Amino acid sequence: MRRYLIVVMTGLLFLTGCWDEKQFKNVKLVLSLGFDQGDEGQIIQTVSIPTVNRATEGPGSESLQILSTSAQTPLQARNKIDLMISESYDPSKVKVVVLGEDLAKKNIYPILDDMYRNSRSNLNAYLAVVEEGTAQDVISMNHAGATRISNYVSGLLEAAVSSTHATGENLQLLCAELLEPGIDFSVPMLKIEDEGNLLTFSGMGLFHDKAYTGEKIDAEQTTLFMLLEGVKGRVARLTEKIDDNKKEEILDYVTVNVAENDRKMKIENKDGEISVTINLDMKVKIVEYPSDHLYVKGRVEEIGKKLSETLTEDSVDIIAQLQEANSDIFGIGRRVKAYHPDVWKKIKWEEEYPEISIKPSVKVEVIQHGIIN
Repeated sequence: MRRYLIVVMTGLLFLTGCWDEKQFKNVKLVLSLGFDQGDEGQIIQTVSIPTVNRATEGPGSESLQILSTSAQTPLQARNKIDLMISESYDPSKVKVVVLGEDLAKKNIYPILDDMYRNSRSNLNAYLAVVEEGTAQDVISMNHAGATRISNYVSGLLEAAVSSTHATGENLQLLCAELLEPGIDFSVPMLKIEDEGNLLTFSGMGLFHDKAYTGEKIDAEQTTLFMLLEGVKGRVARLTEKIDDNKKEEILDYVTVNVAENDRKMKIENKDGEISVTINLDMKVKIVEYPSDHLYVKGRVEEIGKKLSETLTEDSVDIIAQLQEANSDIFGIGRRVKAYHPDVWKKIKWEEEYPEISIKPSVKVEVIQHGIIN
């Protein structure tokens, strides 16, 4: 009998509930969160909260509640919204955090501070900035293709990551880049179109320190931008103009899929002057070439050479944009600080970075050109 009681008591230890358990029926889950610049220094917080209505028969229905309020801080705004809903505000399932462009141009850390300090916040959430619009407009969108705006925005950003247009960094990964000197970051830009019914990915916004610079890498250039950063999604597709003498415009272009990419960055210090070389080697497959005639001897090698030249020129333009925005996306300053500490102590990186020499070199090798010549 005694042995039986010991076994029962031991088993009860493994059946105890979680001490911090919260029932979903007692909370309102916020799935998307937006912040805009308000009047007189205030911020405007907008949230979307889904509510599932059970049916006596068959599947239930879902309604979406959109709430906005202004306050001095995000936590004060959250407390105000808590007074508008029937249960408690819960941020543990937030999928996207959207910032209005005007607010993003200021220090964004105070906006995110509460999320980093609250243990129930979802730091896997994506961060995005709305171009020429407000976060409130995005959160309030009535998009027919998706019931929840959080699914629409997160799906849009996940597709951009998969197609090598965005880094896929979440709030947790961005925290280190927000706080560490010598490295900046980029954030997906969203644009509202079609009279408020369509949301598009418009590029990667360039940040310096903790604020949006107002400059971005356009969506057409973001794939090469990601490859220069050493990031590749499931698919990396590039369409480039390699000729200028065909009868039809379409015949001047080639589209390739990047099969392999290898990016290496070298930093040199000559008497306190920093210079950087970025080498990007790619193996690609031709997936579209309307001009055809790839059977001609040397034509495939010629295309690889022209792609190398064109992509190197495009890389020079991208790096010029980064330096003009004073946005050290590649973390060059971090490496200077680590490997050349004496130089780092003597210079002001914010003043030095826009003036240093950064030379990109892209080499392309065509390894496949489809099943027809």
